[in-house]
Amino acid sequence: MIVAAVLGPLLAWSPCGSLSTLPQGVDEVFTVRREAGVDGQRPRIFVAADRRQISCLDALRALAAAMNWNLAIESTPLQADLSYQSVDLNLADQDPRMVAQLIAVAGGADVILDEPAPIEGARATVHVLRVPDAATQSGRQRMRTISGQWYRSFLRDELEHDPLVTREAVKVRMNLGQLLVDSGDLESAIGFFTQVFDSRPHDYVAAAILKISRCHLDIARSQVDRRVQKENFEQAEKWARELLQRMPTAPEVADATILLGRALLGQAKAETNPELSRERADLCRAELSARVMRLVDSVGMLDVWLLVGEAQLLLGQSEPVYETMLTLRESSYFEELGDRQYRDYHFLLGYGALGTGRTELAMKSLEWFLIHAEDDSRRGIAHVLLAESYLALERLLQARAAAVECRRRYLGTLSPEWRQRALEVWARTALALGEKEGAFLELEQMIVRGEEPELALFLADQLLEDNQWERAISVIRGLLTLDSDIGDQARFKKVLALYEQAVASKHLDDFPPQAIALATRIKDSDLASRVAAMIGDAYTRLGKLEQAADAYRGILR
Repeated sequence: MIVAAVLGPLLAWSPCGSLSTLPQGVDEVFTVRREAGVDGQRPRIFVAADRRQISCLDALRALAAAMNWNLAIESTPLQADLSYQSVDLNLADQDPRMVAQLIAVAGGADVILDEPAPIEGARATVHVLRVPDAATQSGRQRMRTISGQWYRSFLRDELEHDPLVTREAVKVRMNLGQLLVDSGDLESAIGFFTQVFDSRPHDYVAAAILKISRCHLDIARSQVDRRVQKENFEQAEKWARELLQRMPTAPEVADATILLGRALLGQAKAETNPELSRERADLCRAELSARVMRLVDSVGMLDVWLLVGEAQLLLGQSEPVYETMLTLRESSYFEELGDRQYRDYHFLLGYGALGTGRTELAMKSLEWFLIHAEDDSRRGIAHVLLAESYLALERLLQARAAAVECRRRYLGTLSPEWRQRALEVWARTALALGEKEGAFLELEQMIVRGEEPELALFLADQLLEDNQWERAISVIRGLLTLDSDIGDQARFKKVLALYEQAVASKHLDDFPPQAIALATRIKDSDLASRVAAMIGDAYTRLGKLEQAADAYRGILR
């Protein structure tokens, strides 16, 4: 790692080390002239030299001594090479940084100069390195660093009124911003792209807006802190809307629409409140559906349709997802889908086809997705959907294998909703294969541990189908006091268990008062009506026709 600055007393020179004073045997080569800054600007420094046949190593050491820089040479072999190469110096009033670069180039090397920290006594460090190899990641990173330093030197405050700088500054800032993006410094890149936007009008306004939005989007995706995620997704949305509102007919509108959709979907996925999450997903669906009709058909439209489909999936709208994928399939650009887009298409098609009863198509789409999406974060959901597809097609062994794989490898990556669905299909496949008692026991253990409270409703249904009424009542006991839709469902299932148990035992006398006590706490009108009907049936069987008539009318006493 390159050190930003070296502090403290100057060190004696040693191989691959630092230079503090002029080495013995080398007289002063450079003279330094300082020019005071004007109007609060930083002072300018120039160097001059007139020397023939001086080794590149001695020239760099002499320049470092004159400028009070630390000198760090990458390796002993590089130091030897610099000592064998010589250079002629005939310089007057030159920037010392540029001189260092020229000397290094003459010796077949490169220079990176790290500015000192703003602390008294801090000193710049000159790093002398081998020429970066563009074929390696480290080489590319070093070339980006060198380019970035050149761009920054071009944009120095004292040069801001130079005609060349004035004319080219916008382009240089765009290039520097992209270098920072490539280096992973997205926050700094946003600063330079924002400067480009602020210096409008020019031809780079739309490109700068898109870059800012994309940077915020990438920052949000890399974060685990939900607050930081939310802030950056909102900024990505803001800048995408900036372009759409400011330049509604620009060619970049399609890209801005895609960024807007991704920002809204990002907010929906990062939101912990289910209602707010659905609200953002619905806004994404509505906005993109409205905008897509105003866009010229293009390759970019493929991503817009995929984002609409993803928003519909978050809303649980399987039929609209299927219809959206059909619309995408009919695009004249469908054959130009990229690998990522093709995976998105098959995943969404599988979801939509399953939800609309096209189980064979769903199975084939999801199998293709899982074969080609090895590192995709949606593999857990795909296994759930595939298990459900197999189960609907009565391919029980395949369904069980997909459900077990999901539970074993992906359960921890799923949202609560998909986790519940995964456990349900796991249980249903076990029951379908006759592994009933083992599945019941494991599900009961999960419920007792409090891992999946809503799973109790599913298990109660399975136990009721198996005529295990007391056991069904036991697993939902913890939900009976809840003042919510889940509590209503639990109370209804208890009434149903009591009724079926009473009918089977032909002992209905105790059922009506037990059911009435629960019915008065059920707020859901449909469930309350069904409970009243069961109470009416019980009174009818008991020959209490007046009470039965009242119960059927909803009068419980």
